[in-house]
Amino acid sequence: MSPSSDRPELSAAEWNLIQDLRALPDEALRARVQTSLNELLFFFRTPKCQGIGVEGFPCGYPRSSCEDCHQIWDMLDKVAERSRQA
Repeated sequence: MSPSSDRPELSAAEWNLIQDLRALPDEALRARVQTSLNELLFFFRTPKCQGIGVEGFPCGYPRSSCEDCHQIWDMLDKVAERSRQA
């Protein structure tokens, strides 16, 4: 299959993600994972908290506290570590 403007070429990691999502056995679980991934991607794109960003400016309109952001990053680190150990 050749890439086109409506079907761009995907990396191996992107294909693996799609295959893993499709392999989930339950429709409700797939929907929950998709919702969680959408929220996670939103967090990565707009991590607006009350702290100071790397540029020395506030992160933007505060949607959560710095503690909330740090808890999320800590949890993601724990999940990544568990994945490496499996």
